Amino acid sequence: MNLQKTASWKEVWSLQMEDMAARSNTDYWNRRAEDYNDFITSSRFGYGEKMCDILTAEEIINADSSVLEIASGVGAVTLPFARRTKEVIAVEPAQSMAKLLEENAASVGIKNIKPEIMDFDSFAAKAQDNSYDLVFLCHAAWQFPDIEKLISEMSRISRGFCCLADTMGIGDAENHQMQRKLGIKAPELDRSLYLYNILNELGRPADISNVNYTMRRSTDSARSMWTNLVSKYRTVSTEDRELIEQHVTTQSNSGFYEVPAVMSLMWWRS
Repeated sequence: MNLQKTASWKEVWSLQMEDMAARSNTDYWNRRAEDYNDFITSSRFGYGEKMCDILTAEEIINADSSVLEIASGVGAVTLPFARRTKEVIAVEPAQSMAKLLEENAASVGIKNIKPEIMDFDSFAAKAQDNSYDLVFLCHAAWQFPDIEKLISEMSRISRGFCCLADTMGIGDAENHQMQRKLGIKAPELDRSLYLYNILNELGRPADISNVNYTMRRSTDSARSMWTNLVSKYRTVSTEDRELIEQHVTTQSNSGFYEVPAVMSLMWWRS
């Protein structure tokens, strides 16, 4: 059934994201911190660097900019931002993620990142209007089933631009095939398409640019990622582990699991 025929873009988003957001709570991301950090560091902060290059070229950020990043994780985009701007306020509710962000920044001598260990709703409740030159959220919009509220709060807090980034299309076809083999019924909508149309639906048309990148992580990290994903839905079985091992081995080369993808970067004036 094509829900878009009977509902708005934001209504379909809410229906599709509600269960996913509930399963991927803070405890889940605390468990995922180490394997996610392996991905970001093994990929050398690749997609973050590319996105910051675009935002710099578009004159959205510069050396005097103040950036608020929502759901910063271990610093995939936070560190590239910090190298190009005056300060980055990094809102991250998962303490293990925030700890690794601080370690990653310290390891390269970056000192202009300020972590805020809390969820965005709590942060937004105390945030003043027009506080940051850029408010940014990458690859975590699915955590917000009430997408209209998120976009409204981002726009209120920013005095310049807001930006959303997410995977283009439904992601890697082999990953979705693997999810089906494991019996995982995750949403299969094109999140970037929905976000772009939701912004238009809300009267906030966005510019868009795409970033090609490769998710590169160690085979141990890939096993952990898939095992944790299954654990959101059920107890991991022996059969699950065998399927995961087969999949990781097939997708790996020289000890690294690699998956190509495209990220869409969407920005609008607040």
